[in-house]
Amino acid sequence: MDAARQLSRILRLKHSVMVFLFLVGGSMLWSGCEEDVNPFVEEDRFFTVFGYLDTASNEQYLRVIQLRTEFASSGQDVIDAIVSTTEVETGVKTIWSDSLVSFSDGTIGHIFVGKLRPVPGFHYTLNVLREDGKGATATTQVPVLESVRLEEPFVGFIGTTQKVVWPQVDFMPFRVEVWYRTLDTATDGLPFREAIVIYGDDHGRVGQQTANGWEVLVRYAEDKKEVGRQIGFGEGDQPILMAMGMRLTMTDDQWRPPDGVFDPEILVQPGTFSNVEGGFGYFGSLNQFALEWTLDPAATRGAGYTSPGKK
Repeated sequence: MDAARQLSRILRLKHSVMVFLFLVGGSMLWSGCEEDVNPFVEEDRFFTVFGYLDTASNEQYLRVIQLRTEFASSGQDVIDAIVSTTEVETGVKTIWSDSLVSFSDGTIGHIFVGKLRPVPGFHYTLNVLREDGKGATATTQVPVLESVRLEEPFVGFIGTTQKVVWPQVDFMPFRVEVWYRTLDTATDGLPFREAIVIYGDDHGRVGQQTANGWEVLVRYAEDKKEVGRQIGFGEGDQPILMAMGMRLTMTDDQWRPPDGVFDPEILVQPGTFSNVEGGFGYFGSLNQFALEWTLDPAATRGAGYTSPGKK
């Protein structure tokens, strides 16, 4: 369940803290939990959920927390929840299976697993139902992208750079990756070796919003240091660059926090950021947008590599 554990780290940051504070807010009622003062009895919310559909995977993961009228649950009980998704455009329904996962802090939670690969542009409705028919629901549309523009390489004082423009992207991507496929000049043969450079916001490389769309600047000299570290060549070496590409992971259009910032101080407030009816949390979707390209010999040399067929 490595993927589920990875999901758990994300949901604890963006979601579980919110649930924890919501429950603790009623801790003064721990003794007795009389119905006339229990904050859940008159509440029409039944579950907290957090998860997303990912077009890069055949398995999807969803964290489900049942909102209870008592506070004595250990989290290891069988949860009263039937989880399903319906592909709106086709009517195909998928029933998700429950599994208990141990998180790094020692707690145990319910991660539901769905066997499906979402289709870009399609809508998916999530239903989390109790045995009595009450529950929570949410809908997401998987992002779709129609165009991307690769500009000509530019040689400047910081070395060779190249812009990639995504005209339809109007929000910071979930993830930006640039990959390089190389060959060793000594062998000039298989196997290919690939390195993936993550363009993180902490280094200011994730890109920026412009009038033309979302622009990402590829800095070849800076990337080459990381490529060499991953593949194992020296700073002065010039491996053969066969091809390269960029991949953006984008969230759906609803997955936009207040003021465009994932601020935990804001997101921990119940109901501040949610698309779930009959519950709390968020159910969204991700899609990967990719562009592949090759460089001409001059640009390849400027980037610090050797063109195919030349040594």
